[in-house]
Amino acid sequence: MADLALPDAADVLVKVTAADERIRVLVVRCTGVVNEAQRRHQTSPLASVALGRALAGGLLLSAALMKDQGRLTIRVVGKGPLGGILVDAGHDGSVRGYVAHPDLDLPLTEGGLLDVGQAVGRNGFMYVTHDSGEATYTGVVELVSGELGDDFTHYLAHSEQIPAAVSLGTQISGEGEVDVAGGLLVQLLPGAGDEIAWRLEQNVKAMPPFSHLARAGADPYDIALSALGGFNATLVSRQEVRFHCQCSEERVHRALASLGSAELRAMIAEDGKAEVRCHFCNLHYQISAEQLGALAASLVGPGDDDVT
Repeated sequence: MADLALPDAADVLVKVTAADERIRVLVVRCTGVVNEAQRRHQTSPLASVALGRALAGGLLLSAALMKDQGRLTIRVVGKGPLGGILVDAGHDGSVRGYVAHPDLDLPLTEGGLLDVGQAVGRNGFMYVTHDSGEATYTGVVELVSGELGDDFTHYLAHSEQIPAAVSLGTQISGEGEVDVAGGLLVQLLPGAGDEIAWRLEQNVKAMPPFSHLARAGADPYDIALSALGGFNATLVSRQEVRFHCQCSEERVHRALASLGSAELRAMIAEDGKAEVRCHFCNLHYQISAEQLGALAASLVGPGDDDVT
């Protein structure tokens, strides 16, 4: 059996099976990931919670759906004032993402909670693009609540035909920082049968919200066991997760090169430089006139007109 000891503060995703591998539970703790996203994008508490749920959901879905490699791109396009949410999550545990309006603020709900459903919008769509490295396809479903946990559950049931329940939680401190973030995915595997399905459903219904369990000190394996009360559980794997963006100056140069020599020279004449911002990580790249000129020159082949 795998070592059950987990680092106290690590961002980690665990996979647990039960009932002779007829149940699978995935639990992710990604507080550091969401804090990093909040820092990079300067998100309001409301936007931080919405983005945190989406990042956790992306990590859970990539672990559940991708086999040995590949990435998922998740687009949540609601009609609420938050605008779109975009998350890119990999089988390797890396994730990045952003929201269209990071400074959004709305009145609290009657229960005193941040109103994620209103921010995202209860009308709209979730698009999930699978990229295995060899093939790409996209599944799409309508949003059912905008709270995102229900929407990820709906996606799995209707686009992937996977019976599962997804619970996501991000809690913000009084100072506006992310206290806890993560979620769990409980999935019935083939051969589970009605009795196992009923027992598991009762367990999930009786569980406190993810954020309550995490804030009380429960680690991901403890949370998985809460969903698996009465079943013998086996820890299959654990994986560190992290906020990571693949952007780089080299990629920026390649993107600029795709514009062509004439457009690059127009940039030099008009602005004397180029500024590029990565939406995923909010990193800014400054490309000087000298760099643009060298890039433009590299695109001019023998016989081309190199007009300056």
